[in-house]
Amino acid sequence: MSKKRAESRTRYFIRTQSEKRRWNVSHISKGGDFVEEQEIINSFPSIGLGLEKPDFLVCFKGEPVMVIEAKNEAKKIDEAINQAIGYCETINATRKFNIKIAVGVAGEEDNGFFVKVKYLQGNTWKELKSNGYEISTIPSKKEIELAISANDGTTNVSVPSSAEFIDAAIELSKILRYAKIEAPLRPKVIGAIALGMYQGEIDTTTGKELDSLNKLIKDAIEESVDLRPDTKIKLEEALKLSGGDFSRLSSKIQRIISILKRLNIRSVLQTDTDFLGLFYEAFLRYGYDNNALGIVFTPRHMTRFCVDLICARLGDRVIDIASGTGGFLVAAFDEMMSKAKGPKAISKIKQSLYGFDTNPTVWALATLNMFFRGDGKSHIENGSCFDNKSEIEGKFTRAFLNPPFSQDEEPERDFIDVALDALEPGGLIAVVVKAGIFADDDNKVWRQKLVQNHSILGVISLPEDLFYPTAAPTSIFIAKAHIPQTESEKVFMGRIWNDGYVKLKGKRVECEGSQLEEILNAFENFKNNVKFKSDLATTISALKIIDGQEFSPQQWLPQPKITELELKKQEQTLILSLFQAVSSIPELADEVLEDFPENINDSEILPYGRKGVLTDFFVVANGKSSGEKNYSEGNCPYISSGDSTNSIIRLVSDDESEIFEEGAITVTAFGQAYVQPWRFMARGNGGSSVRVLLPKYKMSFNELLWFATQINIQKWRFFYGRMAIKSRLERLEIDCPKKEIKDTGNSVFERIDEFRNKLFELSEF
Repeated sequence: MSKKRAESRTRYFIRTQSEKRRWNVSHISKGGDFVEEQEIINSFPSIGLGLEKPDFLVCFKGEPVMVIEAKNEAKKIDEAINQAIGYCETINATRKFNIKIAVGVAGEEDNGFFVKVKYLQGNTWKELKSNGYEISTIPSKKEIELAISANDGTTNVSVPSSAEFIDAAIELSKILRYAKIEAPLRPKVIGAIALGMYQGEIDTTTGKELDSLNKLIKDAIEESVDLRPDTKIKLEEALKLSGGDFSRLSSKIQRIISILKRLNIRSVLQTDTDFLGLFYEAFLRYGYDNNALGIVFTPRHMTRFCVDLICARLGDRVIDIASGTGGFLVAAFDEMMSKAKGPKAISKIKQSLYGFDTNPTVWALATLNMFFRGDGKSHIENGSCFDNKSEIEGKFTRAFLNPPFSQDEEPERDFIDVALDALEPGGLIAVVVKAGIFADDDNKVWRQKLVQNHSILGVISLPEDLFYPTAAPTSIFIAKAHIPQTESEKVFMGRIWNDGYVKLKGKRVECEGSQLEEILNAFENFKNNVKFKSDLATTISALKIIDGQEFSPQQWLPQPKITELELKKQEQTLILSLFQAVSSIPELADEVLEDFPENINDSEILPYGRKGVLTDFFVVANGKSSGEKNYSEGNCPYISSGDSTNSIIRLVSDDESEIFEEGAITVTAFGQAYVQPWRFMARGNGGSSVRVLLPKYKMSFNELLWFATQINIQKWRFFYGRMAIKSRLERLEIDCPKKEIKDTGNSVFERIDEFRNKLFELSEF
């Protein structure tokens, strides 16, 4: 096998990692940054190289800036970096170029790939460092710029992107799964190895890996001057990797280390970035079976956002009664430390953070996370907040919380109550919680009692995929403890649908257009009694919620303005859904009512230009049918709450008492409206119930489309936990067309019949 063929995997690793570090690995002639060995002399004839050339010459703004040399075995890393330096010196000897960055990359898939980076300062090649630790991955453009500017062998490490964290998390989870590490133990392994790497170099000699790692863990914990003696014992026990569960792990440790080094773990841990939190967010979210640990992980940008909303100040005493891996406490700690001046203030902050978690592994990760922040004194207890209620009542000024979701024995509202009780009068709480408790009837009495004892400052709706892959629409709840709500107060209602991340190919990755800052500014103005203007937020009178009515922003926010073009697209989507239904179920064409929609109502003319609620224009009825499985095959369309084929599941046998004979508009449980130009039956029981809108006025088909579109542009108001039940639809605000919208051309009946015939014609061969 040739040398270069053997190194092909390393070269592939270099390209993929460089792309993640924001380099363009295309040739410089194509606008990229890379030139590979055989292309170097053609691109730079005076570069001074002979027959031997480096694997990659990397350019910045068209000029060579970095040499990368690849080797096919991890043990050859020193050879790789030395050869890279040799190439740099050969090139620099021409005096036409001055390359200061040399990179060696060596490895293979089984043992991982390792990176060494050196910087030329004067005549000496030094390890390129950030925060006192070596850069251990291919430097980004920004890191190179800063290194050249400083010219002292240092740079400022770039925080890995969410994509880098996700890729590493998936790769690590795969390794641990193959090593037969049970899912609940996988986060512990990563935490243990991270602490070992933080303390020193893990000996990866065969047979010595676990002993070396456990010793480093023990040394790191024992050297802490902040951790209590009992905490040291529990933490070491929680992180120690011993016994049969980890017998197959030894051979994988070197590869795990290589992946964590790829994220510059040692350097990034020294910054104010919550490295461990960001990594666990990716690891627990995307690491296959890691949800077995039972954590609903609060994204780190949202923990920071909550801290910004209620301002963790110097002197605050902060608690999170369900702390998980410590995201809120880390965010509060960082915010308070940014304001601290002098060792006395810092020491006071370290005494002011408290938390609880019942899971020993999760508790260890939270304690470890605070340890990495330089705060070993945080009082994070491995226990239940419910068992310690009396010890924490009235002792704190700020509370943050993301309660466990959907636990029958301990519902979310109980956690909120305990957290509020832990605050002194006037203390503030920010809770990320499932949004259903602010809307459903089951929690109405609780909401009523809440405002009798505390004051709601605001509720902010969050993107529905925030906790992807967990399907959990959530909101941030902000309140002032032990000061009853007064009717004259205002309550802030906001909605965020872009938090700076978007779901793409099964992952949430960064995107432009984050609305966090706009909401934060609006809420800050609200707190200071300053008027604000935002399409994302409004204020309502506390009188509207004083009796336990909905706290949901979806109930109170006005509909954002929408362009005529978008309205037209929505209408076209509705029309298309009709033809998609006929394409899927051709027999539907036989069920279209020939005189639809003239048959529905031939009485009064629409009050054009009027604004109102849905009941001003329609009678809202519930579907009458049971589950579709209770019906045999037939010729009557059965409408459920699906969002495809016009919500039609199949054709079923008639039940005269359940049929809507004249067609109508149907609305799914999640607020999707469709026009039904045929008689139909609609589901009327359970969570997937359908609402049926029967016109009070004479309407054309285009006018029915108008009203269906008016509903669909407000689909954002409905979700699991706040479904489009009859009472909510009845008070939905909509506009009537400003003037009559006549139907032109063929009728719906004629168009669908023509479409069906065309389908049959095209299907003949």
